[in-house]
Amino acid sequence: MRVVPGLLAASLGILLTACQPAAAPPAAATAADLPPPVPEPATEAAAASETAYRCGDLDVQARFVGEDAATVTIGERRFALHAERVASGAKYSDGKGNSFWAKGSDDGLLSLKGEPDRECQAQQGIEGDGSAGKAAFRATGNEPGWLAVVDGDAPGLQVDVDYGERRFEVAAPTAGADGWAGKAADGTDIKLSFQRTTCQDSMSGESFEAKAMLTVGARQYHGCGNFGGR
Repeated sequence: MRVVPGLLAASLGILLTACQPAAAPPAAATAADLPPPVPEPATEAAAASETAYRCGDLDVQARFVGEDAATVTIGERRFALHAERVASGAKYSDGKGNSFWAKGSDDGLLSLKGEPDRECQAQQGIEGDGSAGKAAFRATGNEPGWLAVVDGDAPGLQVDVDYGERRFEVAAPTAGADGWAGKAADGTDIKLSFQRTTCQDSMSGESFEAKAMLTVGARQYHGCGNFGGR
């Protein structure tokens, strides 16, 4: 029997098509083919604040870093403390018998190894957020830590220097265009001056309204300040 050439060619084409393997599915994407993940934005450093306390017979400067750590300075002594879990307030300790327990915004308890506990009270007008509150002017600086507050309608000038190791008061300082000056009770010359320009704290990065310079005797301290309600 003769096979028509055209019919034979068609039959062969059908057979060849049926014998072809199925097309492979597209390869799954590998990790190398995927776009890189978008990095998470870096978190900002925990805000720091400072508060000066009077704990029994001691002047204490407490620097809080968020809710995780605190540094307590007492004269030449400095304690690096870490947060502990407590029922109320915020307690920080170094695991060596030294701790500071902040109870509310103004009260605290200082415990030093080998010494009796001391009740603490935050000094008026020197909250750690830098606000001058009702004071005329409040200035602070670092390394060594110092604080100066001008308060009252007939202003007085209170000064703590060297992490609270030394304290001076000028009952009625002379007010000038750029600050206040007078003598402390022991005769030490005290002058607090300001320059109305933006100032950034060298440790916390907080912005203030003015640059400040404190002169105690022959020594100068530099920092930042804010004006308050008076």
